[in-house]
Amino acid sequence: MLEELDRCANVSQRSLAERLDTGASRINRQVREFLEAGYVEVVDAGVKPFAYRLTREGREYGQRLSHQHYRSVFGDLRGVRDRITRRLRDIQGGGVRSVVFYGSGDVMELTYPLAKSLGLDVVGLVDDDASKHGSAKGSMVVGPPNSINELEPDAVVITTFRHADEIRGKIDPGLRPSVTLVEL
Repeated sequence: MLEELDRCANVSQRSLAERLDTGASRINRQVREFLEAGYVEVVDAGVKPFAYRLTREGREYGQRLSHQHYRSVFGDLRGVRDRITRRLRDIQGGGVRSVVFYGSGDVMELTYPLAKSLGLDVVGLVDDDASKHGSAKGSMVVGPPNSINELEPDAVVITTFRHADEIRGKIDPGLRPSVTLVEL
């Protein structure tokens, strides 16, 4: 809302609600709080509906919120990256040299360069979603899960945090006994 007020000077609550695709009562409550805090001001109190704009204090507050948000996101990302790196080092210490990633989403995108930097050989990428089969992810092509044994990895790394139990249940029965199944 602060960004929208900064972008569009002299905007009404109704216009804000439409632009932000939210209810007018929510906008009204937030505008009232911002007015009390001095972050927003009424442009002309003699004209209805009122038009609002961001004050200098409101811009500074918005910047502080953005900085806090980015610090939080990057801190979380750094924590996830460190967690994945520790897990990859653990499996590497256990003798794993080649891996197949199971899951071609965001977690895989983060895991791939970490694995390469540690010297792990990423020999394949598989996903349950048949619509992804044959698509390229960097230098890899997404294949079906039944291709894991043909790729002859030392381990299968489940590169998702949400569906690991489900994936484990799907591939355990058909996996060669010498292949380690790893959750991040």
